[in-house]
Amino acid sequence: MIYSVMSYLFYFIALISGYAAAYEILLQMFPDYGLIHIVVGGTISLMFFPLIPLYPGIMSGEWTLAILCYIAIFFGVILEIRPDGQKTTKFIISSICLYI
Repeated sequence: MIYSVMSYLFYFIALISGYAAAYEILLQMFPDYGLIHIVVGGTISLMFFPLIPLYPGIMSGEWTLAILCYIAIFFGVILEIRPDGQKTTKFIISSICLYI
């Protein structure tokens, strides 16, 4: 139960970092944005939130949001697929070695 909650917390962190990157892009493209821009941008951000933080990283060299998003997704997946009978530390270390 606690691992599912922690997994969703990491997914939420990834979603927030994706929205922060999308907000940066919105401010760059439409400085005088309105309600329609927010609704359309929010819908598109929900679909592509893992890809959106790559834009500030590639265009301006700000990789912080991309790194935060992908590390949060990585730990969210690890905590979600954890089998119940295995110890947490051993499973996390073996999962990290498997992904690397």
